[in-house]
Amino acid sequence: MLTRRTFASLLAAMLLSTIAAAPASAAKPTRPPTKPTGGERALTVEERAAAERRIAAAEAYASTVRSEGLDLVPLSCATPESTTASSTTTAVVAQACGVPQGFLGVEARDQVFGHYCGPAVGQVIANYSWAMASGVNKYTQGKIAGWMGTDTTGQTDAFGLEDGLEAATASSPRRPGGWDWVVADLRDRDGDRSTGDELHTYVRSNISASRMPMAIPVKPHDVGSQFNLSSWPRPVASVGHWIGIYGWYNTWDGTDRARIYFTDSSRDEGGATGKFWNPTRHIASLINEHTRRFVW
Repeated sequence: MLTRRTFASLLAAMLLSTIAAAPASAAKPTRPPTKPTGGERALTVEERAAAERRIAAAEAYASTVRSEGLDLVPLSCATPESTTASSTTTAVVAQACGVPQGFLGVEARDQVFGHYCGPAVGQVIANYSWAMASGVNKYTQGKIAGWMGTDTTGQTDAFGLEDGLEAATASSPRRPGGWDWVVADLRDRDGDRSTGDELHTYVRSNISASRMPMAIPVKPHDVGSQFNLSSWPRPVASVGHWIGIYGWYNTWDGTDRARIYFTDSSRDEGGATGKFWNPTRHIASLINEHTRRFVW
């Protein structure tokens, strides 16, 4: 028998799939032949429309979750306050506690070259999408780098990463029917001077409804930034760094209680390789200090 909570979750997931999924045969939007030197180009009209459709789906999912009371936290539930970077202990405690949350089963991968953070994220997502066994890769990072154009420019922009994810997850068993990888901008859509609420909604819908990871670019620990990735304890001069998002914890209330869980690949580049978490508010700020882009 379906409980009210289970039924509400299934209904929300169906709603998201209906709004977000484009026909599997739909062509990708036409792109400009080049990007501006020194930065990422603006989204085309078609690309922005695709991003808006995905955002509308995420907001519809969040609205359904709220209306069904699935964001309510038991009064007896205490938020874990571990100061370690590892997500393992806190995730176990959270699941026993009953705080709203969602996680996907991914494995971190170490990037094989200094400029391969994008391909490493692509490898993590491809392995999840293809349901690969522990320690086994569907594709090499070199193969994914070719799809992303990483070696051509020495880095991976959002559109290159999108191309790589399209190729690396095509026809995979965990990729939803009609799924289209989309580049989107993070911005304050409700005028509350924060983008943390928007980011938490997008991550939550992608992880819990679509059951797909995300890719986010940040400056991992800029000397002038208020925040840094927990996987990068020391400041570093970086042109940007990709991480893979696989989980979320707690509801957004403007504080640091809402969290985002991610994989990093930077053991030999100044950071660390493994699974980590940061408050959603911090991740949102790091995105805003970089390209304001993400791929989902």
